[in-house]
Amino acid sequence: MLVRDLMTLNPRVVRPESDPLGAMALMKARRCRHMPVVDEDNHVIGIVTQADIQLFLSTSESPGVIKRQHRVQQMMTTPVVTTEPNCPIEEAAHKMIQHQISGLPVVEEGQLVGIITKTDIFKQLVESLGGGIDSIRLTIQVPDTPGQLAQVTSRIAKVGGNIVSVITARPKDPERINMTFRVVGVKADQLFEAVKQQPGLKILYTWTGEEC
Repeated sequence: MLVRDLMTLNPRVVRPESDPLGAMALMKARRCRHMPVVDEDNHVIGIVTQADIQLFLSTSESPGVIKRQHRVQQMMTTPVVTTEPNCPIEEAAHKMIQHQISGLPVVEEGQLVGIITKTDIFKQLVESLGGGIDSIRLTIQVPDTPGQLAQVTSRIAKVGGNIVSVITARPKDPERINMTFRVVGVKADQLFEAVKQQPGLKILYTWTGEEC
């Protein structure tokens, strides 16, 4: 999945000479925490958040007061960390973690086309992992060799299981790999019995939908 699949198109923007209180009011009205700051050519020159404005208020000469001469450009973050529409979402997420930020303006050919936030990516992660689906969650560990995933999925299919999500992760042992499945259409005992017959496979965790 790419950034273009999750980003908010044509986000509301603010100009550097804008009134910061107006910008904050707009963010609150739209329930967003970020607004790209653009120039007259729609080039991103900064980003401002409610937290930026609040911090400015708390550290100004007159705490809590924004004077008539104050402008967004005094509070915005610049230069801006951006991404592109065709960037994989995991790379965009890595960039947010690397720079300790929670949103990225999306730029194409120098023009602002959207914005993606950590909330957008988090929602997609929950969906990709099968969160909220009435299913069996099974985490196994197998040798990190070709064909292991195919063998597991074949065993699940043979007992009538339908895999709604699968994700892999590397444990400390470089010769092993963990796989987490969300499966529907099969009873838990049938599923566990089917997969544990695979040589070298170890069941690590199971979850059958109990409230947590």
